[in-house]
Amino acid sequence: MAFYVIEKENQLEKLEHFGDCFIDFISQNNNFHPKISPLSLIYLRPLNDHKGYIFCLDHSETFSLDKEYVINWINNNTQKLFTPDKKRALYYFNNFDKLYDINFIEDIPLDKLQTNNCIDFYYRKHHALPNVNCLIPLSKHYEDKENLFGLAKPIISQFSENDEVYKFNNNQTTRVFFEIENNGIKIDKDCFIDCYGSDLRHPEFNILKGKIYSHYNLYTTTSRPSNSYNHINFVALNKNNGERLCYRPANDMFIEYDIQGYHPRLLGEMINFNFTDKNVYEVLGELLGVSTQEAKELTFKQTYGGVWGDYQNKPFFKDIVKLTDSIWDMYQFGKYYETENRKFTYDKDMTQSKLLNYIIQSKETSTNVKILSEIVDYLKDKQTKLVLYTYDAFLFDFARSDGKETLIELQRIIKYPTNIKKGKTYHNLQKI
Repeated sequence: MAFYVIEKENQLEKLEHFGDCFIDFISQNNNFHPKISPLSLIYLRPLNDHKGYIFCLDHSETFSLDKEYVINWINNNTQKLFTPDKKRALYYFNNFDKLYDINFIEDIPLDKLQTNNCIDFYYRKHHALPNVNCLIPLSKHYEDKENLFGLAKPIISQFSENDEVYKFNNNQTTRVFFEIENNGIKIDKDCFIDCYGSDLRHPEFNILKGKIYSHYNLYTTTSRPSNSYNHINFVALNKNNGERLCYRPANDMFIEYDIQGYHPRLLGEMINFNFTDKNVYEVLGELLGVSTQEAKELTFKQTYGGVWGDYQNKPFFKDIVKLTDSIWDMYQFGKYYETENRKFTYDKDMTQSKLLNYIIQSKETSTNVKILSEIVDYLKDKQTKLVLYTYDAFLFDFARSDGKETLIELQRIIKYPTNIKKGKTYHNLQKI
């Protein structure tokens, strides 16, 4: 078939089944959150073909295909679809099981490996134009995606159906963080403008109909996702400058579950030390003969900086030493260490305490992903929504109509002891 630009339905009818493919979705502006920016083009490249195809949905140079018609055709005429960012792709293509995230095969995200001078030029000039991608020459989009496929193909060739770490991330991690992102968080517009002022240059990038949308970056060193978009760091919203006042529940109130002493509890699981439902730092304080606050400070310093000599024979800490040594031996001799959701390949600059820190963050993330997966399933038919995740805390936009039993069940799902807070804004959360 000579053509690569598909802009009419009769062209689609002439194409044969593609098999496994590389796919990428080109929205109308890359700076806008995918929840907000509609599709302009879809690039589809059969893995064993000599060229890719551009499906035109909305572009100045072509006719426009119906999106649902194209999506149905792709569903029926392809097998595995390898994509640079599955979470993003889900905003445009909801067949979860067909999508395979390339960035979980290898450590370096694909978007860090390439540039396109023509596309960069348009974005320097028109970065806030909602449909800038509809104006960039079609040939340049095609060239860009062909180059991206060239980078992706050798990575795809490393894909293994039996890779358990890959399956965990592709099947669970992408789903739960897509669901949280997709819910958005309601904001007070006037408060938002007053708080952020001139720093808020392009609110249209991720605010729509009174909700703001965040972005969980899943491709981090430890697997612990960051969450920032449009210069707002949603993981570290300031408690003192008033910005948290701008975040309001769309339902009746915010309810936050904050896991108590989470990292020591996770370490306890790794060394078979059971804190039960007691306060972690009270338990450690009693073992060490110090106050609860001193135990908290000591635990933090020795967990992340290495256990001091004076504490290497103390309960809890002596087992951390054994765990750290065991992990380090496996890392040094095997040249990697694998957790449920991350493979730490050998780095000559790695240290024992740094590796332990990475592994704790990895365990935190994989544990939370399993919790989040159960939460997402439980809330499917409820008005209450999970709107923000910050490592040891889960923020819910709670609807009273769902009943108190919903809150009880959420605590059961989270399973760890929590401090529970409620409030009418994210700033005014009060302990229940």
